[in-house]
Amino acid sequence: MTVGYIGLLLIALAAMRYILIIHDTLGQSLVLFGFIFVTVYLRFVEKKLGISKKEFIISKAIFIAVFSSLAFWLYFK
Repeated sequence: MTVGYIGLLLIALAAMRYILIIHDTLGQSLVLFGFIFVTVYLRFVEKKLGISKKEFIISKAIFIAVFSSLAFWLYFK
């Protein structure tokens, strides 16, 4: 589960960097929908593995905190 969230974090940061550098609306929408689909699939796999609701909420909170701090750091760099 941790490896999946690290991969998701790296994809999200790469997408954020892509959106900041290249102002392509089609590319931005593809990145957005791709990220949404990967997130939905990761949640589906967690349900199949039997991850509890508490573990899901904790891991999602950590993911959001790390992503937000790194995204702001990249944006204001």
